[in-house]
Amino acid sequence: MSKCVVIIRGKVDEHDKSVMQQYIEDNQLEVIGDWFYDYRSDDTDWAFDRYEDRLAFLKGIQEGIEQILVEDNFFSAIGQTEPFEQKLVQEVIRKIGYQLVCVSYYGFVSGDSSTEKDAEELFQTVMRYEKLRLTLSRIRSKQKNQEQGIVNLEGIGKISGRKSYLEKDPELVKKVRQLRLGKHTNSEISKILYNLGYKTQTGKPFGRGMITRLYQQSELLPIEEKEQILEEMRDEYRT
Repeated sequence: MSKCVVIIRGKVDEHDKSVMQQYIEDNQLEVIGDWFYDYRSDDTDWAFDRYEDRLAFLKGIQEGIEQILVEDNFFSAIGQTEPFEQKLVQEVIRKIGYQLVCVSYYGFVSGDSSTEKDAEELFQTVMRYEKLRLTLSRIRSKQKNQEQGIVNLEGIGKISGRKSYLEKDPELVKKVRQLRLGKHTNSEISKILYNLGYKTQTGKPFGRGMITRLYQQSELLPIEEKEQILEEMRDEYRT
């Protein structure tokens, strides 16, 4: 039985599950974990650059999925209506070894026609595609390395014996993730951490490169802890 993850745009209580459930039953698929509902209106307008998409992707590769199931509004619900951009995202998923499957009969919803782009806009779109491809490929590679005991950010297979921050100070890694998801820049995060007492061995603020590495380490946090961070942020937003 093939394994899959499901990503849904919108709120759980407003969603009709029937089409997705029928597809899963007809194709005898095993769904890994719960369905991932993405309703963060303030997130990026590129699929798989969004928090819930990344969470579903990571959970999927941890469990050996083959397919990522979505519905016809997967792109349009977040404002990514350009057919060219949609095809680029589908190509990213295909290139790294998975299938992005739209279970809806008519396929993805897109704009009436592609908006004509000038050379600079086209270049930026392709660059964003390449960045997304590299990011998802790295997430997949880190997970594979972790499974095989190869050197990675979590310290598995390290010859030197040095511990990563994820091992020696997981609360710092969680704090960096929370701040990054809160749209803070690396410079802002460095200042916030310094004021909280987090600094280098020489007493200086963490550099921007270090903040990036700490955030990369946060991708290896357990799914439950990532979800807890997100829920805490939602609670803060509500209050």
